Amino acid sequence: AILFTINTLFAADIPNEVYLDLWLIVAGIFAPACFLAGFPAYGEDNKNDEYPKFLQGLLLYIVMPLLSVYTAILYIYFLKIIITRFWPAGIVSHLVLWYSLVSTVVIFFSYLLKEKNTRARLFIAYFPKLILPLMIMMFAAMGIRISAYGITENRYFVLIGGLWTTGCMLYYALKRDAMNIKIVLSLALVAVFAVSGPWSAYSVSKYSQNMQMKKLLLRNNMLVDGEIVPSAEIPQSDKVSISSIVQYFERNHNLNELHVLPQDFSMSDMEETFGFDFALSSTQTAYFRHHPEETFGLLDVGDYDYFIPSFAEFQEEGTLINKDSLSIAYEAETLKISKDGQLLYTKDIAEAALDIHNANIGKDSLKNEEMIFVDETEHLKIMVIFQSIYGTENGEPSIDWLDFAVLLKIY
Repeated sequence: AILFTINTLFAADIPNEVYLDLWLIVAGIFAPACFLAGFPAYGEDNKNDEYPKFLQGLLLYIVMPLLSVYTAILYIYFLKIIITRFWPAGIVSHLVLWYSLVSTVVIFFSYLLKEKNTRARLFIAYFPKLILPLMIMMFAAMGIRISAYGITENRYFVLIGGLWTTGCMLYYALKRDAMNIKIVLSLALVAVFAVSGPWSAYSVSKYSQNMQMKKLLLRNNMLVDGEIVPSAEIPQSDKVSISSIVQYFERNHNLNELHVLPQDFSMSDMEETFGFDFALSSTQTAYFRHHPEETFGLLDVGDYDYFIPSFAEFQEEGTLINKDSLSIAYEAETLKISKDGQLLYTKDIAEAALDIHNANIGKDSLKNEEMIFVDETEHLKIMVIFQSIYGTENGEPSIDWLDFAVLLKIY
């Protein structure tokens, strides 16, 4: 976590292999040694201590020092913000939130140790006060993003999680003899609050994004008497914001819940409704995926002679299938079918997948028939059944990964 934070906040360019090596060392050597350290030797009685030795050692000598280092890193980063006047990246809110949640859990489990351990007593006395300025910075960053983009479920949970941890830290900082049961009860109340009623994450997010869309349309004179007036002459940043809100409802809720949209609106109606096509930020990498809405059940294969159940893009060396005089090869996104050494058919499968994507921009789950490509020549008939399509869209869409099956008939 510390290395990831340094790499993210300071662009340290730490290789991914370092994370794997450290994980193997910790999980393979360090963790088993710590876990087994509390077991009695062969022939000795197992004495039940008041507080588990393993947990005590983990908290006092591993977790608390790590949290202290993590705190120092965040303070250095926020000092950098003050000096450069460059506000934190979006991930900072998540880093501070998870750090504060872990800190709350550590204080919760360490509270029983404070009477008999100086390290625990000092940590509980000073750490809640040290974390509060970091929480203030997190709320400031969240406020800027919410003001600019509105509330989504993700931001809602970060916000309410931050409020809960701030309340916990204030409680531990101000109350000399805190009662841990109050922390548990408050967490239960916050959890119920976040998922029920008109103040739930889902209700608040839908309302906020509706208001955000209305604000964008009014600012660009695109909303008259509750109806959208198409306009291509608006700033690119607003096109991106409008597109992202539409995509948010399509992916997370229902397009009918975005109230300004006409009935039966679909993502293919973007240009007709708004006057411009789906727009992305020039610095934004958009990922898309498509999969069938239902598992392919019984298929009528009477018109076909062969079934090849799976081709996948991760097979770097390609796939070669030989059956009698028939040869089927898939490599570099190209499917080639030969018989008796003669090439009968070649097809760029990524091109077929892109055709499916371009016809269903913004949709993840497609009807089964929309995930099928059929082609026929004088030599053969082929059906390609896509199980999943993944790609990126930076100006021109490209396919990153495919999984598909093939039905084939040779004439």
